[in-house]
Amino acid sequence: MADYAAQSPVAALRATVQSIEAKLRQGDLPQDGLADLKSALDDARLRLWAVISAAGSAEPDAVLLRFRLRRATEICRAIVTDLDAGPLGTHQRELLELRDAAREMADRLTAAIRGAG
Repeated sequence: MADYAAQSPVAALRATVQSIEAKLRQGDLPQDGLADLKSALDDARLRLWAVISAAGSAEPDAVLLRFRLRRATEICRAIVTDLDAGPLGTHQRELLELRDAAREMADRLTAAIRGAG
């Protein structure tokens, strides 16, 4: 029983958080990586919340799908805000990839919506 607790995902998560906390206190975590760390933790928190919510649902797959769609919408709106505010520009080559993916998604969404109607 104790072996399971030591190897459980919750124990591993706690150990990881404690390790990060120790590195932060010691100054061993570079400042430029903190934004990425925060983003990863926020994403993990949101995903875990969705999985926990879905587990109590009669249709867990539908709950997870709605979560993914809401999260994708939030991300798209945040990118639009960044584009309007100016931090994104020609120096981000990923914008071309994002544009192509967004066009493909828009086409598929239009087809899916028409097919549903």
